Amino acid sequence: MLMGFSLLGVGVAEPALQGSHLLRLGVALLVTFLACWLSPRFLTRHARLLYLAALGFLVAVLFIGEGPAGVRRWFDLRFFNFQPSELMKVAIVIYLAAFFHQRGTDYPILGPVLAVDFAAGLVIIEPDFDTGIFILVLAAFMLIVIGVPWRRLLAIGASASFIAMTMLGLYLDRFSYVRERFDGWVATLSGKADVTGTAYQVTQAQKVIVGAGPLGQGPGAVLPHLPEGHNDMVFASVIWAGGWFAGLMVLLAFGLIFARGMQIAARTQGAGSVMALGLTGYLTLQAANNIGVVMGFLPVSGSALPLVSYGGSSMFVAGLALGLLHALAREALRNQPEPKDTASRGDRRGAKA
Repeated sequence: MLMGFSLLGVGVAEPALQGSHLLRLGVALLVTFLACWLSPRFLTRHARLLYLAALGFLVAVLFIGEGPAGVRRWFDLRFFNFQPSELMKVAIVIYLAAFFHQRGTDYPILGPVLAVDFAAGLVIIEPDFDTGIFILVLAAFMLIVIGVPWRRLLAIGASASFIAMTMLGLYLDRFSYVRERFDGWVATLSGKADVTGTAYQVTQAQKVIVGAGPLGQGPGAVLPHLPEGHNDMVFASVIWAGGWFAGLMVLLAFGLIFARGMQIAARTQGAGSVMALGLTGYLTLQAANNIGVVMGFLPVSGSALPLVSYGGSSMFVAGLALGLLHALAREALRNQPEPKDTASRGDRRGAKA
Protein backbone atom coordinates (compact mmCIF):
# COMPACT_ATOMS: atom_id res chain seq x y z
CA MET A 1 0.00 0.00 0.00
CA LEU A 2 2.82 2.40 0.86
CA MET A 3 4.55 1.69 -2.44
CA GLY A 4 1.28 2.35 -4.26
CA PHE A 5 1.03 5.74 -2.60
CA SER A 6 4.69 6.24 -3.47
CA LEU A 7 3.90 5.87 -7.17
CA LEU A 8 1.04 8.32 -6.75
CA GLY A 9 3.13 10.98 -4.98
CA VAL A 10 6.23 10.73 -7.18
CA GLY A 11 4.06 10.66 -10.31
CA VAL A 12 2.43 13.95 -9.35
CA ALA A 13 5.66 15.63 -8.21
CA GLU A 14 8.02 14.41 -10.97
CA PRO A 15 6.21 12.58 -13.80
CA ALA A 16 9.50 12.07 -15.66
CA LEU A 17 10.80 9.89 -12.80
CA GLN A 18 7.93 7.41 -12.79
CA GLY A 19 9.72 4.82 -14.91
CA SER A 20 12.92 4.77 -12.85
CA HIS A 21 10.92 4.91 -9.64
CA LEU A 22 8.87 1.87 -10.64
CA LEU A 23 12.12 0.00 -11.28
CA ARG A 24 13.48 0.96 -7.87
CA LEU A 25 10.28 -0.15 -6.18
CA GLY A 26 10.63 -3.51 -7.92
CA VAL A 27 14.22 -3.89 -6.71
CA ALA A 28 13.16 -2.92 -3.17
CA LEU A 29 10.48 -5.61 -3.23
CA LEU A 30 13.10 -8.11 -4.41
CA VAL A 31 15.36 -7.06 -1.53
CA THR A 32 12.44 -7.59 0.86
CA PHE A 33 11.79 -11.06 -0.55
CA LEU A 34 15.44 -12.09 -0.30
CA ALA A 35 15.87 -10.63 3.19
CA CYS A 36 12.85 -12.48 4.54
CA TRP A 37 14.77 -15.76 4.09
CA LEU A 38 17.77 -14.61 6.13
CA SER A 39 18.19 -16.29 9.48
CA PRO A 40 18.08 -13.88 12.45
CA ARG A 41 20.61 -16.15 14.20
CA PHE A 42 22.98 -15.78 11.25
CA LEU A 43 22.70 -11.99 11.46
CA THR A 44 23.32 -12.09 15.21
CA ARG A 45 26.48 -14.16 14.79
CA HIS A 46 27.84 -11.79 12.15
CA ALA A 47 26.54 -8.52 13.66
CA ARG A 48 30.00 -7.14 14.40
CA LEU A 49 31.20 -7.87 10.88
CA LEU A 50 28.15 -6.12 9.42
CA TYR A 51 28.74 -3.09 11.63
CA LEU A 52 32.42 -2.90 10.68
CA ALA A 53 31.54 -3.16 6.98
CA ALA A 54 29.05 -0.29 7.27
CA LEU A 55 31.62 1.68 9.28
CA GLY A 56 34.21 1.08 6.58
CA PHE A 57 31.84 2.46 3.96
CA LEU A 58 31.30 5.57 6.12
CA VAL A 59 35.05 6.14 6.32
CA ALA A 60 35.55 5.53 2.60
CA VAL A 61 32.80 7.93 1.57
CA LEU A 62 34.64 10.78 3.31
CA PHE A 63 37.54 10.31 0.89
CA ILE A 64 36.06 9.04 -2.38
CA GLY A 65 32.38 9.87 -2.00
CA GLU A 66 30.38 12.42 -3.93
CA GLY A 67 27.69 14.98 -3.20
CA PRO A 68 26.59 18.56 -3.88
CA ALA A 69 28.83 21.53 -3.10
CA GLY A 70 31.75 19.51 -1.77
CA VAL A 71 29.60 17.31 0.48
CA ARG A 72 30.59 13.63 0.52
CA ARG A 73 27.60 11.42 1.28
CA TRP A 74 27.30 8.71 -1.37
CA PHE A 75 29.03 6.50 -3.91
CA ASP A 76 27.94 6.94 -7.50
CA LEU A 77 27.10 3.42 -8.74
CA ARG A 78 25.71 4.69 -12.07
CA PHE A 79 22.28 3.14 -11.51
CA PHE A 80 21.76 4.88 -8.16
CA ASN A 81 23.71 6.67 -5.42
CA PHE A 82 24.54 4.41 -2.48
CA GLN A 83 24.51 6.17 0.91
CA PRO A 84 26.37 4.18 3.60
CA SER A 85 24.53 6.14 6.30
CA GLU A 86 21.29 4.39 5.33
CA LEU A 87 22.87 0.95 5.71
CA MET A 88 24.27 1.95 9.11
CA LYS A 89 20.73 2.41 10.46
CA VAL A 90 20.06 -1.31 10.08
CA ALA A 91 23.62 -2.35 10.96
CA ILE A 92 23.49 -0.55 14.32
CA VAL A 93 20.15 -2.21 15.14
CA ILE A 94 21.58 -5.68 14.49
CA TYR A 95 24.78 -4.85 16.40
CA LEU A 96 22.89 -3.68 19.50
CA ALA A 97 20.57 -6.70 19.33
CA ALA A 98 23.55 -9.08 19.29
CA PHE A 99 25.36 -7.25 22.11
CA PHE A 100 22.45 -7.20 24.55
CA HIS A 101 21.58 -10.80 23.72
CA GLN A 102 25.09 -11.84 24.80
CA ARG A 103 25.65 -9.41 27.70
CA GLY A 104 22.26 -8.46 29.09
CA THR A 105 20.93 -4.99 29.83
CA ASP A 106 22.73 -4.36 33.16
CA TYR A 107 26.19 -4.75 31.67
CA PRO A 108 28.62 -1.83 31.17
CA ILE A 109 27.60 -0.49 27.78
CA LEU A 110 30.52 1.79 27.02
CA GLY A 111 31.44 -0.33 23.99
CA PRO A 112 28.04 -0.09 22.24
CA VAL A 113 27.78 3.60 23.10
CA LEU A 114 31.16 4.28 21.51
CA ALA A 115 30.13 2.23 18.47
CA VAL A 116 26.95 4.27 18.07
CA ASP A 117 28.72 7.59 18.69
CA PHE A 118 31.50 6.76 16.23
CA ALA A 119 29.00 5.82 13.51
CA ALA A 120 26.86 8.91 14.13
CA GLY A 121 29.95 11.14 14.26
CA LEU A 122 31.18 9.93 10.86
CA VAL A 123 27.76 10.66 9.38
CA ILE A 124 27.60 14.12 10.96
CA ILE A 125 30.97 15.20 9.53
CA GLU A 126 29.96 14.26 5.94
CA PRO A 127 28.04 16.52 6.78
CA ASP A 128 24.67 14.84 7.32
CA PHE A 129 23.61 16.23 10.68
CA ASP A 130 20.02 14.95 10.50
CA THR A 131 20.89 11.30 9.80
CA GLY A 132 23.59 11.32 12.47
CA ILE A 133 21.13 12.57 15.06
CA PHE A 134 18.57 10.00 13.91
CA ILE A 135 21.06 7.17 14.52
CA LEU A 136 21.57 8.47 18.07
CA VAL A 137 17.82 8.75 18.65
CA LEU A 138 17.20 5.25 17.28
CA ALA A 139 19.86 3.78 19.56
CA ALA A 140 18.48 5.69 22.56
CA PHE A 141 14.98 4.42 21.78
CA MET A 142 16.24 0.83 21.80
CA LEU A 143 18.21 1.26 25.03
CA ILE A 144 15.24 2.77 26.85
CA VAL A 145 12.65 0.23 25.67
CA ILE A 146 14.75 -2.87 26.38
CA GLY A 147 15.31 -1.66 29.95
CA VAL A 148 18.90 -0.45 30.24
CA PRO A 149 19.17 1.02 33.79
CA TRP A 150 18.57 4.74 33.97
CA ARG A 151 21.79 5.34 35.91
CA ARG A 152 23.76 4.17 32.88
CA LEU A 153 21.62 6.15 30.43
CA LEU A 154 21.93 9.36 32.45
CA ALA A 155 25.68 9.01 32.82
CA ILE A 156 26.13 8.42 29.11
CA GLY A 157 23.73 11.22 28.21
CA ALA A 158 25.54 13.72 30.43
CA SER A 159 28.97 12.89 29.02
CA ALA A 160 27.72 12.91 25.43
CA SER A 161 26.00 16.27 25.96
CA PHE A 162 29.20 17.78 27.37
CA ILE A 163 31.24 16.62 24.38
CA ALA A 164 28.55 17.82 21.94
CA MET A 165 28.37 21.29 23.50
CA THR A 166 32.13 21.75 23.20
CA MET A 167 32.01 21.04 19.46
CA LEU A 168 28.64 22.55 18.58
CA GLY A 169 29.82 26.10 17.99
CA LEU A 170 32.61 25.05 15.61
CA TYR A 171 30.26 22.76 13.73
CA LEU A 172 27.54 25.39 13.30
CA ASP A 173 30.09 27.94 12.08
CA ARG A 174 31.32 25.54 9.41
CA PHE A 175 27.92 24.18 8.36
CA SER A 176 25.56 27.12 8.68
CA TYR A 177 22.65 25.29 7.04
CA VAL A 178 21.98 23.46 10.33
CA ARG A 179 21.51 26.75 12.17
CA GLU A 180 19.42 28.17 9.33
CA ARG A 181 17.05 25.19 9.40
CA PHE A 182 16.59 25.44 13.15
CA ASP A 183 16.09 29.23 13.04
CA GLY A 184 13.57 28.81 10.23
CA TRP A 185 11.64 26.22 12.24
CA VAL A 186 11.52 28.45 15.33
CA ALA A 187 10.36 31.37 13.19
CA THR A 188 7.64 29.19 11.64
CA LEU A 189 6.30 28.16 15.04
CA SER A 190 6.25 31.78 16.19
CA GLY A 191 4.50 32.96 13.01
CA LYS A 192 7.43 35.16 11.97
CA ALA A 193 8.89 32.96 9.24
CA ASP A 194 10.09 34.38 5.94
CA VAL A 195 7.87 32.48 3.51
CA THR A 196 10.19 33.37 0.63
CA GLY A 197 13.30 32.17 2.46
CA THR A 198 14.01 29.36 4.92
CA ALA A 199 10.32 28.59 5.49
CA TYR A 200 9.39 28.45 1.81
CA GLN A 201 9.50 24.66 1.48
CA VAL A 202 7.40 23.95 4.56
CA THR A 203 4.95 26.76 3.75
CA GLN A 204 4.43 25.38 0.25
CA ALA A 205 3.88 21.89 1.65
CA GLN A 206 1.22 23.19 4.03
CA LYS A 207 -0.51 25.04 1.18
CA VAL A 208 -0.51 21.85 -0.88
CA ILE A 209 -2.05 19.86 1.97
CA VAL A 210 -4.78 22.43 2.65
CA GLY A 211 -5.57 22.83 -1.05
CA ALA A 212 -5.81 19.09 -1.68
CA GLY A 213 -9.17 18.69 0.01
CA PRO A 214 -10.65 15.44 1.34
CA LEU A 215 -10.24 13.44 -1.89
CA GLY A 216 -7.38 15.27 -3.59
CA GLN A 217 -6.88 16.65 -7.08
CA GLY A 218 -6.29 13.32 -8.81
CA PRO A 219 -3.17 11.59 -10.21
CA GLY A 220 -2.94 13.89 -13.25
CA ALA A 221 -3.23 17.16 -11.34
CA VAL A 222 -0.43 19.70 -11.63
CA LEU A 223 1.37 20.03 -8.31
CA PRO A 224 2.16 23.60 -7.20
CA HIS A 225 5.86 24.33 -6.92
CA LEU A 226 7.15 22.25 -4.04
CA PRO A 227 10.92 21.69 -3.65
CA GLU A 228 11.75 17.99 -3.15
CA GLY A 229 8.10 17.09 -3.69
CA HIS A 230 9.16 13.61 -4.84
CA ASN A 231 11.54 13.00 -1.94
CA ASP A 232 11.53 14.83 1.41
CA MET A 233 8.07 16.33 0.84
CA VAL A 234 6.46 13.35 -0.88
CA PHE A 235 3.82 13.09 1.87
CA ALA A 236 2.39 16.43 0.71
CA SER A 237 2.46 15.22 -2.90
CA VAL A 238 0.54 12.07 -1.95
CA ILE A 239 -2.10 14.18 -0.22
CA TRP A 240 -2.33 16.52 -3.23
CA ALA A 241 -3.16 13.58 -5.49
CA GLY A 242 -5.22 11.44 -3.10
CA GLY A 243 -6.52 13.95 -0.58
CA TRP A 244 -6.58 13.93 3.17
CA PHE A 245 -7.94 10.39 2.95
CA ALA A 246 -4.70 9.24 1.30
CA GLY A 247 -2.69 10.95 4.02
CA LEU A 248 -4.67 9.13 6.70
CA MET A 249 -4.10 5.82 4.91
CA VAL A 250 -0.33 6.43 4.93
CA LEU A 251 -0.50 7.14 8.68
CA LEU A 252 -2.58 3.98 9.15
CA ALA A 253 -0.04 1.90 7.23
CA PHE A 254 2.83 3.04 9.43
CA GLY A 255 0.64 2.55 12.50
CA LEU A 256 0.06 -1.06 11.44
CA ILE A 257 3.79 -1.57 10.89
CA PHE A 258 4.44 -0.23 14.38
CA ALA A 259 1.77 -2.41 15.99
CA ARG A 260 2.84 -5.54 14.15
CA GLY A 261 6.54 -4.87 14.80
CA MET A 262 5.92 -4.49 18.53
CA GLN A 263 3.90 -7.70 18.48
CA ILE A 264 6.76 -9.55 16.79
CA ALA A 265 9.20 -8.13 19.36
CA ALA A 266 6.95 -9.35 22.19
CA ARG A 267 6.63 -12.84 20.73
CA THR A 268 10.33 -13.43 20.05
CA GLN A 269 13.17 -13.79 22.51
CA GLY A 270 16.75 -12.64 22.88
CA ALA A 271 18.39 -10.91 19.93
CA GLY A 272 15.34 -11.39 17.71
CA SER A 273 13.17 -9.37 20.06
CA VAL A 274 15.63 -6.46 20.20
CA MET A 275 16.14 -6.64 16.44
CA ALA A 276 12.39 -6.47 15.77
CA LEU A 277 12.13 -3.51 18.14
CA GLY A 278 14.96 -1.65 16.41
CA LEU A 279 13.77 -2.32 12.86
CA THR A 280 10.27 -1.18 13.76
CA GLY A 281 11.69 1.92 15.39
CA TYR A 282 13.78 2.67 12.30
CA LEU A 283 10.80 2.51 9.93
CA THR A 284 8.25 4.30 12.10
CA LEU A 285 10.46 6.90 13.82
CA GLN A 286 11.85 8.01 10.47
CA ALA A 287 8.32 8.16 9.07
CA ALA A 288 7.20 10.27 12.05
CA ASN A 289 10.19 12.56 11.56
CA ASN A 290 9.47 13.05 7.85
CA ILE A 291 5.75 13.66 8.34
CA GLY A 292 6.46 16.00 11.26
CA VAL A 293 8.72 18.07 8.99
CA VAL A 294 6.10 18.25 6.24
CA MET A 295 3.45 19.35 8.72
CA GLY A 296 5.79 21.96 10.19
CA PHE A 297 6.08 20.36 13.64
CA LEU A 298 9.81 19.61 13.29
CA PRO A 299 12.80 21.36 11.67
CA VAL A 300 13.54 20.47 8.04
CA SER A 301 15.74 17.39 8.17
CA GLY A 302 15.98 15.96 4.67
CA SER A 303 15.01 12.45 5.80
CA ALA A 304 13.10 10.21 3.41
CA LEU A 305 9.66 8.74 4.06
CA PRO A 306 10.41 4.97 4.17
CA LEU A 307 8.96 2.98 1.25
CA VAL A 308 7.39 6.15 -0.19
CA SER A 309 10.08 8.73 -1.05
CA TYR A 310 11.94 8.52 -4.33
CA GLY A 311 15.42 7.21 -3.74
CA GLY A 312 17.85 4.35 -4.05
CA SER A 313 19.57 3.63 -0.74
CA SER A 314 16.65 4.67 1.47
CA MET A 315 14.19 2.55 -0.52
CA PHE A 316 16.43 -0.53 -0.58
CA VAL A 317 17.35 -0.35 3.11
CA ALA A 318 13.68 0.11 4.05
CA GLY A 319 12.94 -3.00 1.96
CA LEU A 320 15.72 -4.82 3.80
CA ALA A 321 14.27 -3.84 7.19
CA LEU A 322 10.80 -4.98 6.15
CA GLY A 323 12.17 -8.31 4.91
CA LEU A 324 13.99 -8.90 8.19
CA LEU A 325 10.76 -8.21 10.05
CA HIS A 326 9.11 -10.93 7.92
CA ALA A 327 11.89 -13.34 8.92
CA LEU A 328 11.43 -12.47 12.59
CA ALA A 329 7.67 -12.91 12.25
CA ARG A 330 8.20 -16.47 11.01
CA GLU A 331 10.49 -17.15 13.95
CA ALA A 332 7.85 -15.80 16.34
CA LEU A 333 5.29 -18.11 14.72
CA ARG A 334 7.56 -21.12 15.19
CA ASN A 335 8.04 -20.23 18.86
CA GLN A 336 4.31 -19.85 19.48
CA PRO A 337 2.94 -22.83 21.44
CA GLU A 338 0.23 -24.92 19.82
CA PRO A 339 -3.28 -24.20 21.18
CA LYS A 340 -4.30 -26.75 23.80
CA ASP A 341 -7.68 -27.56 22.25
CA THR A 342 -6.05 -28.37 18.90
CA ALA A 343 -3.47 -30.61 20.56
CA SER A 344 -6.13 -32.43 22.58
CA ARG A 345 -8.27 -33.08 19.47
CA GLY A 346 -5.18 -34.50 17.76
CA ASP A 347 -4.56 -36.80 20.74
CA ARG A 348 -8.15 -38.00 20.62
CA ARG A 349 -7.94 -38.76 16.92
CA GLY A 350 -4.67 -40.64 17.53
CA ALA A 351 -6.27 -42.66 20.29
CA LYS A 352 -9.20 -43.67 18.07
CA ALA A 353 -6.85 -44.73 15.29
